[in-house]
Amino acid sequence: MAVGATDRQIRVWQREQKMTRVWRGVYHLGGRLLPWEELRLSAIAAAQRSSDATVLSHEAAAAVHGMGTLNSDWRTVDFTADGVRGGTKRGRRRLHVRRLDAEDVVVVDGVTVTSIARTALDLALAGDFVAAVCALDAALRLGVSREELEAAIGRLGRRRGIANLLAALAEASPLSESVGESRSRALMLKWPEIPRPELQREFFNEAGALEARVDFLWAERVVGEFDGKGKQGKGFTSEQRIQRDSLLMGRKLYPTHWDWDDCEEPDRLRNKLRDALEPFDLLLDGSSRYRS
Repeated sequence: MAVGATDRQIRVWQREQKMTRVWRGVYHLGGRLLPWEELRLSAIAAAQRSSDATVLSHEAAAAVHGMGTLNSDWRTVDFTADGVRGGTKRGRRRLHVRRLDAEDVVVVDGVTVTSIARTALDLALAGDFVAAVCALDAALRLGVSREELEAAIGRLGRRRGIANLLAALAEASPLSESVGESRSRALMLKWPEIPRPELQREFFNEAGALEARVDFLWAERVVGEFDGKGKQGKGFTSEQRIQRDSLLMGRKLYPTHWDWDDCEEPDRLRNKLRDALEPFDLLLDGSSRYRS
C-alpha cells in the first residue's frame, strides 16, 4: 500500500507468483517456497501479530528452529499459552493451553517459541510412535541432551500420550541424519522379524580415508540406504550411487535402497527389508528379537 499498490494489484501479483501471502497482511516476494519454509515465515508473521501471552509451539516452533519433523499439516500455526487445559482453533491459528514453564520458552528470530526439547515433546505427545521417534531424533540431532529431554518431561505434569513418549525416547538417537531415516528406523522397530540395525557405520580405505558412511548396517553384510531429497540436494547423483554401491559390494556388503514412497506404504519397505535380509538368514522370530 505504501508504494501505491491496490488490493487488485496485490491479487494480480499473487496470481502471477510475484508475491505469496503467508499471513494476513504479510507476503514474501516470488512464488511458494518449500512447505517448511512457508510454515516458518507464516509462524513468524503470526507471532508478530499475537499477544505476548502465547508462544509458537508444535510444528510452527519446529519450523522456526529448523527441526526436521514428520508433518502433514503445513498450513496451521500452533501456539501454546500457560494454563491447565483447553484450546481453540480459528482459521489457520490453533491455540493449546498447557503448563508452560520459563525453561521451556526461548526467543528465535525475534519471536518467542517453545524450546527444542519442549517442541519435540509436544510433537511426540500429539503423534504416534513413529512421529514421536522422528521428533525426538530431531532434538537430539540438534544437540539437545537426553537429560534435557528428561527434565522437560518432568515439567510436563500429567499428559495423555506419556507412555508413547517414553517408549519413543528409549529408542531415540542423534545418529539418524534425516526425518526419512528416523521414520524408517521407527517402522523397523515395529516389525519383529527385522533386527536392529547399526546406524551411520563408517568404512575407511587402507590409507585411512573415509570411503563410505551407510545409514543402516546389519551383521556386516546388508546395507540399508534411505534416498531422500537431502542426498539429492547435496549432489548425490544416480551415477555416484552406482559407484558407491559397487564399492560396498567390493567389500562384500549388499546395499538396498528405499525412499519416501516406500515409507508412505510401509508394507513395501517391510518387503524390501525382508528380501534383503532373508538370503543371509538375518530375519528374526518374535522371541529372539530382544536378545539380538
